[in-house]
Amino acid sequence: MKRIPSIIYASLFCLSLLIPYSFATTDGKNEITIIIPESVMARFINDVLPIKIPKGKKFSGDIWVKSVDKLELEIDKVSFRANIYGEGIKYTGKIGNLSTSLSLGSIDTSLNCDASIRYDREKRILYVRPKITERRYGDKALLRLLAELIDKEYPLEIQRLTPLVTRFGDKSVTIDMDISNVYAVQNRLLIGVRPRVKSKNVPSGANP
Repeated sequence: MKRIPSIIYASLFCLSLLIPYSFATTDGKNEITIIIPESVMARFINDVLPIKIPKGKKFSGDIWVKSVDKLELEIDKVSFRANIYGEGIKYTGKIGNLSTSLSLGSIDTSLNCDASIRYDREKRILYVRPKITERRYGDKALLRLLAELIDKEYPLEIQRLTPLVTRFGDKSVTIDMDISNVYAVQNRLLIGVRPRVKSKNVPSGANP
């Protein structure tokens, strides 16, 4: 499966960079919940931008997301304003029942968007579906074409977390961590992690 770059993927999963700025709690299911504040998400997103938006078959040219602001995390939803620009943009396809070819040239605009997220633990894939919510009466044609470009579900592969290895006395302890869930609540992103601990005896003076 391809790893598809997107606004939300770039912000959600460099987990090893996010952990030092987040909080962790545990529950009765032996799961650690990493809590990432909204302000940290907003800062991290803009640190990894700009990124290119995948075009699809009907579009040519390049479109980039250069920055994001007004980020808000709600229940299983991320709202934001995306500032985008593009060069040599051309659309060839149908509008209604009519075949058409439109040359949009360069664009530089901002769009209000919502994105739903869902995580498939078995496949370790985060599915992200952004949707334009902008309402601009003078730019209906542009918004309709950009919606066709952006409004799709992106499967985003999540890599396994690197096991932690440490030593306590004469025992080597390995902690494997499996991401069990990813979801948003009010003002926070939550990442559920299930640790599995293995230990073995290590002779004195040996490395773990």
